[in-house]
Amino acid sequence: MNAVSRIDQPDFEKEKVADHFVGPGISNWIGNRVIALCNRSFAIVEIIRRFRGRNGVENISTNELLKAISTNDMSIILVDVRSKKEQMISKILGSISAKEFESDPTRYEVRIVVPYCTVGGRSYLYAKRLVDSGVDCQNYRDGILGWCRAGLPLETPDGRSTTKVNTYWRIFGVPARYEFQKNCTTDT
Repeated sequence: MNAVSRIDQPDFEKEKVADHFVGPGISNWIGNRVIALCNRSFAIVEIIRRFRGRNGVENISTNELLKAISTNDMSIILVDVRSKKEQMISKILGSISAKEFESDPTRYEVRIVVPYCTVGGRSYLYAKRLVDSGVDCQNYRDGILGWCRAGLPLETPDGRSTTKVNTYWRIFGVPARYEFQKNCTTDT
């Protein structure tokens, strides 16, 4: 069974990916404000980059990424730039680690590299480096948190389905369907 057949695809024309308060408590509200601040900050950095004549870092949305994955679009390669500890808990279906990508980047030369992290900050910095070195790259700005907020499946490093996710900070709330897990255990 490939990763695409395991995705229960929501209708994104009718449902928008959550960009609002998810879950109870002030900490989720703070988390959403942190995400909004990061989005604005990276938008300013992009304006400055483009003003200076540098290539910009394009973003890919959850909807666009899901469409590419669902149609077996082999023109992209999804790269998880989160820490090894975070990756040991779960990842987006079919993604590879940054370490795996960096071990043989020529293998992916004809593909668009799509890095992701929790909320798009670390992946933006990674994408910026790749774009500056001439790699065709788009940042998955929504990150694994946006993937979860869209209700999409995760897998363990060995390919088993899971609902556990590390969102780096607990303030980045996940829907009730998912279980926040801070530290990796051997029982994934």
